[in-house]
Amino acid sequence: MKSKGIAIVLALATLVVISGIGTLIFLRTLGEIRHSGQDQAIVQTLMLARGAANVGGNFLSTTGRQKLDALVRQTASSTDAWAYGGNTQGPTPDPVGVAQALSGLAQQLQGQLDPLLCGVNLAPGNSAASVRLRVYFTPQACGTPLPGSLRLPPGRFVEGSPRTGAGTATSQTYALPFVMVAEASMGQYRRNIVLQGEYRFTVGRSSFARYALFTNVHTLPDGTDIWFTDRTLFDGPVHTNQHFRFYRKPWFGGEVTSAGCTNPGTASCQGQTRPGAYFYGQGFVLAGNMQPNASQPSYTNRYGTHAPEFTAGVDWNASFIPLPQNSQDQEAAAQAGGLYYQNDIQTLRLSRKCVDNITGQEVPCTPPLPAGVSKYQYIEVTYCQNSQCRQTASETYRYGEDGILYQYQTNPRPSWQQVLRNGNPVRFNGVIFTGGKVQNLLGPNRTDPNDPATASPALAEFAQITVTASGDVKIGNDLKYESPPCSGTPTRRPDGTVVPPTCDNLAARNVLGVYSQGGNVWISRNAPRNLYVHATLMSARGVVSVEDYDQIADKGNVHLLGGIIEYYYGAFGTFNSQTGQNSTGYGRAFTYDRRFLQGLAPPFFPTTGRDQVTSVSVFSYGQREQVY
Repeated sequence: MKSKGIAIVLALATLVVISGIGTLIFLRTLGEIRHSGQDQAIVQTLMLARGAANVGGNFLSTTGRQKLDALVRQTASSTDAWAYGGNTQGPTPDPVGVAQALSGLAQQLQGQLDPLLCGVNLAPGNSAASVRLRVYFTPQACGTPLPGSLRLPPGRFVEGSPRTGAGTATSQTYALPFVMVAEASMGQYRRNIVLQGEYRFTVGRSSFARYALFTNVHTLPDGTDIWFTDRTLFDGPVHTNQHFRFYRKPWFGGEVTSAGCTNPGTASCQGQTRPGAYFYGQGFVLAGNMQPNASQPSYTNRYGTHAPEFTAGVDWNASFIPLPQNSQDQEAAAQAGGLYYQNDIQTLRLSRKCVDNITGQEVPCTPPLPAGVSKYQYIEVTYCQNSQCRQTASETYRYGEDGILYQYQTNPRPSWQQVLRNGNPVRFNGVIFTGGKVQNLLGPNRTDPNDPATASPALAEFAQITVTASGDVKIGNDLKYESPPCSGTPTRRPDGTVVPPTCDNLAARNVLGVYSQGGNVWISRNAPRNLYVHATLMSARGVVSVEDYDQIADKGNVHLLGGIIEYYYGAFGTFNSQTGQNSTGYGRAFTYDRRFLQGLAPPFFPTTGRDQVTSVSVFSYGQREQVY
């Protein structure tokens, strides 16, 4: 009996011990599960904060750059030796003057960026997390002061040369210090990333190529009014030194600016400055009287509602921007490292070709190119040897990736010879200049006259060319890039919204400019149907227009990838206002080359005399996690 009692006691004790051990294991397991959940939440919030910091860097390189560029064009000095820092002598500007000037720029930039970032949750849509981002160019962002003991040093000059007034507008680089704070939280868990660095930007003269459309006088040469309509879809910057006219709902994807000059001259406004615009059936309306406001004017009358869509803003008080007075810079560049012709060019053909290095024969340019095949940019010129053009001559040039220019020679035997000037090989600078006119600017012919896709590229992927003439330039067929930066055109949906083109190849290098100083840039009446032109086209004293636009039959559209800069507005065709279909000439299917907003321009293309941001870089000096 005694032994049975001892056995029961031992059994109960064993059960108690086992139960205790089980309880301990269970509690530890619960703790580990809880701790694992905590670790997961901590890691998730940390990753979200780091992701927000990456978003911030991309934001400064894209949207931030656009905001900075707009401010630089308003605040940088175009007359002093330094864009920021005054007119001090010496190889560098006065640091105090630079700091003061950049302090004002930082204040304005902060005011532009805060509305885009403050209160915005960057967390994924299906997440319960909160992710916020603040960028400090001043001691306060989004109403919140800098964290902890952090301080922003003054802005500074980085590198560059003073502008001497001798005609050379050198680039200058400046730096704005910043602090970026990325915060992420999930419930009770919170992590912060604080990054310090410099926002460096290079200032250079703004190229006219930055405009999708620029007019000095916004009428036809005969004074006929030009109205922007529902058919108007510009996806880049648009400027006139005069006034715009709006009918219904034209769409603008870039900034719109008007100097409001009543009588624009060649060098300055010769009349009054009246900020405002014309609305169909309403007449001229001063900017200060626009309803409901100057940013979104809208008028309804018996002709419909006239409400232009300014998706990137509008400025009715923009500065007058004179067109170039001459083409001396382009002429000098052609004589130094380009191709110069004193008289008319009868034919100028640009083409990309691939050549077998052994046989010298042209072969397909199908990528990837096999070993022993080289790609070249060809330039074929037939020009007048005297002003009456009683005699002509022809020359053929080519260059590869290295830019070294070669000319085809037939004596003493057919061969390609380096072009030498002052005993040195010429590295082609991209400028082709004539003191006369270009009677026919061509790319490769189409193999099927009705299919523009069968025209080979006029410009190789590495080619950058500006064709400049004192007189007219006439485009005779397709001029296409080997590597286009964009595809498609802005398109209006049935609901009225606009789908912009796809521009996913902005690293493309090929670029073409066509510039007439004293004449017009024409699309030939004999050009093929549905013409493709990849270029920015400029006439400083005339128009960019279609030859005999109101006399020739309907020829489809001109598919322009680039922009137009002209003294007067040039017509391309006429259309039936009832059906919206072309009646004569060409319609417009224009796509803006967004690389021009990043500072790219054809070589030696005319500049506006105003500054712009040509590049930005985000430099980080390091980051800290959970600093407060």
